[in-house]
Amino acid sequence: MNREITISFLSLVILATLPLINNPVYAGETLKDILTKRYQEEKDICAVVKEAIRKGINAKEVTKICIEMGHNACLVVRCAVEGKGNLEQIIIGALEAGATPDVFSRCTLDAGAEAREIARILEPELSPAEIGLAGGSSGGGLISPSSF
Repeated sequence: MNREITISFLSLVILATLPLINNPVYAGETLKDILTKRYQEEKDICAVVKEAIRKGINAKEVTKICIEMGHNACLVVRCAVEGKGNLEQIIIGALEAGATPDVFSRCTLDAGAEAREIARILEPELSPAEIGLAGGSSGGGLISPSSF
């Protein structure tokens, strides 16, 4: 009885570790290396982004790395959204890669994302801008309607 339990346990451990052995991330390749290799084979960054997200790779990392590799930010974001990636992860990845909110918000809308959802995600990510008058000092005083 104990022998059967031991054999079952060892079999379970072996089966559980097999995916890790075949996973290139654990074989020393970085995600950037994997995406670069797939792009060289595929020649279509959109297909690479969608495939990576479909395989369960973090959408933030895929988006960020592909933009940092020099691919068009709008295209990468749009493909990530079309690939059913997590919208929040996609937006944060684009921000971290240096894409501007106006660029990727337009692209996420083009891909079918909801404007309210984009705004909800962007709100805590963007810092408020301070606006002052030219010259650095605030004016003051009353404005009389007769001076118009």
